[in-house]
Amino acid sequence: MKKSSKVIALLLAMVFLITGCTKKNDTNTSDLKDNVESTQTPDSESVEKTVLRLGMIASTDAIPFVLIEKNGLDDKYNLDLQFEVFKSAKDRDAALQAGELDGFLADLIAVCIYQNANLDVKITGSTDGDFVLLASKNSGITDVSQIKGKSISISENTLIDYTLDKILESNNLESDDVKKEIVDRIPDRFELLRNDKIDLGLMPEPFASLALEDGAINLGSASEYGLYPAISAFTQTAIDEKADAIRDLYKAYNEAVDYMNNTDVSEYEDAVIEAAGYPEEMSGKIELPKFRTNELPSKEGIEAAIAWASEKGLCSSSLTYDQVVFDVSE
Repeated sequence: MKKSSKVIALLLAMVFLITGCTKKNDTNTSDLKDNVESTQTPDSESVEKTVLRLGMIASTDAIPFVLIEKNGLDDKYNLDLQFEVFKSAKDRDAALQAGELDGFLADLIAVCIYQNANLDVKITGSTDGDFVLLASKNSGITDVSQIKGKSISISENTLIDYTLDKILESNNLESDDVKKEIVDRIPDRFELLRNDKIDLGLMPEPFASLALEDGAINLGSASEYGLYPAISAFTQTAIDEKADAIRDLYKAYNEAVDYMNNTDVSEYEDAVIEAAGYPEEMSGKIELPKFRTNELPSKEGIEAAIAWASEKGLCSSSLTYDQVVFDVSE
């Protein structure tokens, strides 16, 4: 996604030709293998930029990462961030399996599934992706206490499924107290809710905001129940080879979050629209909660996700917290 490093390299080459300086070509086979490129700082000291290839699906989770690039924090920490935006989790997972990604944005349930498929990935942080439980505008539902026996469209054995079960549990309801209808694509679920063909939906942004604009009823969000199952993660291979760069990425992430929390969203709305996929007509209407600086999910939260996933046959019940995390603060 990022092209700036190539442009910088070309400009520098032109400067060296004009001034009569000569420099060994930095893009030799060894450099490419190490995923490192050399640039020149104003004081003529060589600085290595480490490539980090990050996969994500358009969502609010991605906003701080986009701001790292837009605010020049990648240059500050000598990182060459290469973002790959996928239309589905299936496409992201295929790229991960093919070894095309160092890190990615996903969720606790996905990590359990990866581990079960012998993909050694480690959770390195929590992100602030949220899900809003919505009632269709003509359903007559105004409170979560009224949802028993109502229909809801979800994707099965996924983060949405897990989050819904936890919200139900928090309201003394069972998983089968609502009628789950399996609809894989979020846009299709949105249309069902919008057209009153389903009673309930559990929606991420920007679909939650679009549904609310259209008259849907907000019954509460995952974050309001203390649920933060969205995560960022890296492969063990990337951690072994690029641990320092990964730590620097999260320093940049925290600076981006501080900027977001202390700046009116209008100042960086273009980054929000790009990262989360808001339609242009939402410009000027976007509201964001306070974002958290990076931290690992709680041990309790990870173990709860493992327990749920193992009951569904998605991973082994013997999977432990220590097997799935890497603490970037150490």
